[in-house]
Amino acid sequence: MAGGSIAIAAEEKAKEPSPTTAQTAKPTIAPAAPSIATPVSKNPAAPVAAAKPSSNSDQDMAEALVKKISKSSGDIVLRSSDLPPPYPDPKAQAKPEVKVEKKAEAKPKEPPKPEPIIIIVKEEPAPPPPPEIPWTYVDGPGGPKNWATLRKENQLCEVGKMQSPINIITDNTVKGNLSPIVFEYQPFLLSLLDNGRSVEVSGRANNNIVLNEKKYRLVAIHFHKPSEEAFNGERAEMSAHLVHEHYDGSKVIVAVLMGSSSRLFDGVPEKKWWNNATQDNPLFQIVLSHVPLVRNQVASPRNVAINPLQLLPEDRTYYTYMGSLTEPPCTEGVTWIIMKTPLLVTPQQIHSFGQIHNNNVRPLQPQGDRIVKEIR
Repeated sequence: MAGGSIAIAAEEKAKEPSPTTAQTAKPTIAPAAPSIATPVSKNPAAPVAAAKPSSNSDQDMAEALVKKISKSSGDIVLRSSDLPPPYPDPKAQAKPEVKVEKKAEAKPKEPPKPEPIIIIVKEEPAPPPPPEIPWTYVDGPGGPKNWATLRKENQLCEVGKMQSPINIITDNTVKGNLSPIVFEYQPFLLSLLDNGRSVEVSGRANNNIVLNEKKYRLVAIHFHKPSEEAFNGERAEMSAHLVHEHYDGSKVIVAVLMGSSSRLFDGVPEKKWWNNATQDNPLFQIVLSHVPLVRNQVASPRNVAINPLQLLPEDRTYYTYMGSLTEPPCTEGVTWIIMKTPLLVTPQQIHSFGQIHNNNVRPLQPQGDRIVKEIR
């Protein structure tokens, strides 16, 4: 090998005697290039931009030495830089690994929802509700047979078991020692109206009755023609109802029969009160004189007073039973007090009221199992 010959020649030359041994220099051989650790990329997939390392380092060194000898004379110095680099330039650093974050996969956009189609339908205005039918005593849509259908509050008018008025059979009453009624009436200014069904006088404070130690205030007085109450199947010419109410809502109605003839009371055993001559009743005449010309209009004449005691007979004995209002809503639980002695009035007064209201009464209701008591 060439490398081996050069080394032998140099060795033989060194054995020859030389006067100046110190001046003779042996060829210096540079140490082999230190091995450089190949950097390992974190990314195994990244390519290394470098020449492939030589498979034979001695051959490379010999070739480099021959080239050096041929180019110059004298001492030959072989540097590592003269050898082909077996590894890439250490200055050439591998590019740092760049981590590429995967972007979150965007959800495919939903197609825009179609806007709802609004169809505007022009609604016809609802027809107005039919006008409420007022109740009345006259047969027809608002008559007594139809009271329960006019309003839901009137159901008792049809299904109630203690309805008024009733026919009192005088032979079937229970006679007993009933508590007397205390009338605490006094004069008050008149205020009345014609409500289309009767003439009604408004009550006033400090006008009360006491029954069974319970006080009831007078709230109204109204009149009926003929009387709503019947005795042995017959009605009187008229009746006055004095309506009283306790603060707990319970009611007592005092009914006073009114008449100018005994013909309607042929079935009543006692008719002693007809021995007196008829005359105008002062309170009833005041009422007739001040009935308003227009219905549902209140009349309050100045300085005109009435005393409810003038509507009561001198004899205060009575019949009593549990009943109801005789007009819608036909509320039950009303205590009825019916004076046994009628009030005398003139035929003209009866006739005058008949010009305002005639036959303003409710039909008679079944008595059922109710008891009618009579004071002895």
